[in-house]
Amino acid sequence: MITLKDNTKYPPITDNPEKFLLLQNIANRRISELLDENGNNLLVYPHSFELCEDESGNLPLLSIQTCWKETRCTKVILETGNIAGFIGIDGKTVSIHSRFTPNNTEDFFLHYMLSKVLCINVMSLSHGTSNEQIFNLLLYLFPKLLNEALAQGIYKEYVRNEYNDANVRGSIDINRHLKSNMPFNGRVAYRTREFSHDNHVTELIRHTIEYICQRPFGKSLLENNAETRADVAQIISATPHYCRQKREHIIKSNSKIISHPYYSRYAPLQKLCLRILRHERLKYGESGNKIYGILFDVSYLWEEYLATLLTKQGFKHPNNKNKTGRIYLAKQKRFPRYPDFYREYDHTIIDAKYKRTVLREDIHQMITYMYRLKGTCGIFIQPTEHELKTVKSFLLGYSSEVNASLQTYFYPIPQNAPDYKHFVSKMLESENALQEILNNPINANP
Repeated sequence: MITLKDNTKYPPITDNPEKFLLLQNIANRRISELLDENGNNLLVYPHSFELCEDESGNLPLLSIQTCWKETRCTKVILETGNIAGFIGIDGKTVSIHSRFTPNNTEDFFLHYMLSKVLCINVMSLSHGTSNEQIFNLLLYLFPKLLNEALAQGIYKEYVRNEYNDANVRGSIDINRHLKSNMPFNGRVAYRTREFSHDNHVTELIRHTIEYICQRPFGKSLLENNAETRADVAQIISATPHYCRQKREHIIKSNSKIISHPYYSRYAPLQKLCLRILRHERLKYGESGNKIYGILFDVSYLWEEYLATLLTKQGFKHPNNKNKTGRIYLAKQKRFPRYPDFYREYDHTIIDAKYKRTVLREDIHQMITYMYRLKGTCGIFIQPTEHELKTVKSFLLGYSSEVNASLQTYFYPIPQNAPDYKHFVSKMLESENALQEILNNPINANP
C-alpha cells in the first residue's frame, strides 16, 4: 500500500524509491487517457470531467520524476494534484487522501464533503478495513447517479420475449411450438421484439437496489430523500420480472456499457452497479497491468460543498455544465464567464480555491469579475489545517468613497477529531463562522 496526499509536492524520496516505480504506469498522464484505455476499470466523480471548469481531465493524476544510477533508481520526485481516491495497479494499492487527513487515518474530510454534495446523512464511519470504507464510497454514489439517470426518463430498449398462447403477434417459433403444443391445444409458441422498460439495464439497477437494501445502512441510503424514494419506486415498478436467482445472468448481460445519445447518464450508473454487484472492493491488479479504482475531483467537491452553504446565503452559483447563471464581459453576449459564486445585493464575489496557492491568473480573473459585476468585495475561500484567518487587500482604481477589497478567507478543517462525530461538530463551527462573516462583513480602513 502506497499512501499519498493530494496537492502535495513531496521532498525527494531516496529511501526505498523502487517501491514508487509502479506509479509510472499512471503518472505524467492525463486522467482522460487513463479512463479511455481499454480494459481499465476506473470510476470517477464527477463522472465527466467536463463538469469541472479547471479541466481536471487534462491534468495528470500525479507527476513523477526518477533519477537512476546505472540500473538502480536512486531518487523519486513526486507531486500530486487535486485528485483523491484509490487506485490499484499490478496487485498494488495506491491511496490518495485529502491533505487534511492527519497521519494517514480515515479521510473524514472527503467523506464529509461527499455526504454534503451527495445529500446523504453519514452519521459515523466504520473502522473496518480500507476496502470496506472504499466500498461504502461506491454506495454513497448510487443515489446521486440514480437521480441523474432517471431525470432522463426510465431507460427503454427493444427486448425479445417468448410467449405461448393464442394471441399470436410475432414470429412463430416452430421448434418450441412442436415441442410444447403437439398435439395442437389452441396455443402457439412465438417470439416478439418489444420496446420495454424491463430490460437488462433496468434489471441491473433493480438488482443493485435489492443488494444495497441488504447492507447495514443501505435502506436508509435509499430512503434519504423524496427524489431517491420516487426513483427507486419507478425502477421497481418497471421491472416486474425481477428474480434474485438471475443476478449473475443480468451482470453478464451488462458486460457492454451502453452508449446512447439520449440516455447518456445511464452509462456511469451502469458501471457503478456492476462494481457494487460484483462486490469488487477494488480487487486491484487481478488482470495484469489493468488499472482499477475510484477517483474524486476534490476541487469540484470543495466548490459544490461550499455551494450547499453559500446558496443559503443568497449567492448565485453559475453552472458551466447547464449553461446557467453565466455573465458576459461584452455586449451581444460575447465572452461568457462563470464565476463560482456572486451575490447581487452587496456585490460580493466568491471563488472556491482548493489548491494551496492563489495564483496571479486567479487574481486577474477575480478582479475581472468584480469589474463586470460592480463588485466591492472579492473573496477566495481556501481550506486550511490552521486557525481561521482572513487576509485583505484594498484595491486601487475605485473612487475614494469605495473601499473595494480582495480577500483570502482560510477555512479551517479540523485536524485532531478523535472520530467522525467530533469532526462533523467542528466542521459545523467552521460553517457557522463563515456564515457570520458573510452576514456581517468587516469594514476595515485602507
